[in-house]
Amino acid sequence: MRNFRTSTAVAGLLLLQSLLIASPQWLQYRTSDRTRDIVGGSRGSVSRFLETPSELKLPEMSTDKPKFIKWNTAMDKQGFRWVVLDKKHKYGLCDILYIDSDGDGRLDDEQKHEGRQTNQYEVEFAQVPVYFEGEDGPITYHLNLRYFKYDKNNERFYASAGCWYEGDVMIGGEKTRCVLVDYNCNGTFNDKSEDFNCDRILIGPEGSHKQLYMGNYLEYEDALYRPNIAKDGANVEITSAPDVAYGEVEMPASITSFTAGGLNGMFTRSVKDGKVQLPAGQYRIFSWEIVRKDDKGAEWKVQGQWLPEGNEFEVAKDSAANLDIGEPFFSKLDARMRNKSHYFNQGLVGKHGERISLYKNNNRPSAPKVHIRNKTGEYDRTFALEYG
Repeated sequence: MRNFRTSTAVAGLLLLQSLLIASPQWLQYRTSDRTRDIVGGSRGSVSRFLETPSELKLPEMSTDKPKFIKWNTAMDKQGFRWVVLDKKHKYGLCDILYIDSDGDGRLDDEQKHEGRQTNQYEVEFAQVPVYFEGEDGPITYHLNLRYFKYDKNNERFYASAGCWYEGDVMIGGEKTRCVLVDYNCNGTFNDKSEDFNCDRILIGPEGSHKQLYMGNYLEYEDALYRPNIAKDGANVEITSAPDVAYGEVEMPASITSFTAGGLNGMFTRSVKDGKVQLPAGQYRIFSWEIVRKDDKGAEWKVQGQWLPEGNEFEVAKDSAANLDIGEPFFSKLDARMRNKSHYFNQGLVGKHGERISLYKNNNRPSAPKVHIRNKTGEYDRTFALEYG
């Protein structure tokens, strides 16, 4: 009888634990004007300037040529919020900003935000709040906004997330830190993407967390999970994914490491005998790597990244995807002349146009040299190229 009661109690605890793990886990909202430095990534968005919208109600403007922008957000039913830039003085950069914070389609009732000029080309508007209507009530979201102007033909407006969510969550039966980042700065925290423009989720102890791409799955500690992220980022639900169909991907045996991603998320695999396995679905190649040693024992590593569009492939349960990646790669030299001066730029490119990085013992090898000689040999000089 004692053993029966003990077994029942253990079973009850396991059931309770599974219910707790499967239930939504709430995170804390955080803000900063340096979100990128704190959470390690927030690409944001670049907006183009628009013609003056005739229907938009404006506050009293100091300039007769204000600049209008649409900040695109999936949290607004019309898909965007209006922003207008003004300036205190006739000359200089735009340093006053108004944003339709409540989504009522007007700016004449909005707070004036004064920017901070960080250099001669840039003004920063930090932690500008906007408000959305969520399922459980109002939601606050903070933006970090920047205006650049180098000359009359080169000006831009950047928006990046000034906020994130973080807290402890249960994953695989253990408590660990979780951080949600609105990487593309559209107001939501659960965006998946076929082309890597998705949100990010950071899992693991503070200071040694692993940054993962938002997708149908996430891998942590060699296990696969299904994340369910609230649109506004307030809570997460992470459950195990034991029933996922895998397929095989084949590539040249020289490849030692391979990364691909898509709606399923991002996956990095060590390659053995030119084969890896991925959950079935559509992917794009993110990067590949080859590592080998020369006859003196030095380790050389080649990384190929940023492949152009057209490298999509499908992983299916019953058939293998075959990828033509890796060697050979090529040295490319660009030469141009400006104001009677010659400029040279040398780089490595892959056979699909990807960017190639080369390392020797985890350091970049010495930059190559360029030898210039005219037909008569009167001019014969060698110059050392430099990185950066």
